[in-house]
Amino acid sequence: MHWDIKGWFGLHVLALLLFFSWFFGYWQGIDESIFWWFNAKLLSVPGFAYLVAFVNQRWIDGAVALLMAGFVFSYAWQLKGRERAKIGCLLVLMAGCFSLQAAIGSALPIERPSPTIVYENAERVSLLVPNIKGKDASGDSFPSDHGIGFATFLLFAIYRFPRRYLYIVAPLVLVLAMPRVMSGAHWFTDFICGSIPLALITGAWLFHTPLADKFSELMIRPIEKLLLKWRLQG
Repeated sequence: MHWDIKGWFGLHVLALLLFFSWFFGYWQGIDESIFWWFNAKLLSVPGFAYLVAFVNQRWIDGAVALLMAGFVFSYAWQLKGRERAKIGCLLVLMAGCFSLQAAIGSALPIERPSPTIVYENAERVSLLVPNIKGKDASGDSFPSDHGIGFATFLLFAIYRFPRRYLYIVAPLVLVLAMPRVMSGAHWFTDFICGSIPLALITGAWLFHTPLADKFSELMIRPIEKLLLKWRLQG
């Protein structure tokens, strides 16, 4: 893989446009409209508050992570030998990228409380459904760590998985990223203008430069040995 300057530059421009359009307030109206629309439904739609509380539990996050891992393993299982080991490299890269992006997100000098904290009159699922510990608030919601995980997974799916997987993965990621927005724990732009730009910049460096190939070359032999040891080489 050689440098793809156009792709690298294009992803950086898109990331910066998303971030600075939020920073200068162009998304404020959209953010507020989406929040209040969902917040009103917590009272007006029977069972909606229970659903939102349920899907915002921590164990649900773990189940979703296993589901995403299942997609990767189902694809890897169809491959043989070195190609399967490359998927192992991909998983290590994905985990490393998520950790790096989450650290960068935490280090950003931006403090943005979630809408349920900003608006004292907002409905809270933790109060409407007290028997379920669903997340509905965050003192520092930008960018969304929850969203970073989904954006990173979607990024790798776009660049490394067969196209047929995207028809399932892309809509699934969008749906699974919404629970925190529905509960008011995050603004819509915490994901769109916070998490996605980090993933775009990561994609620019990994997949439009030789970086991903270099990392894979370093990891491929140790991972092949592990797969052979565990009898998973195929």
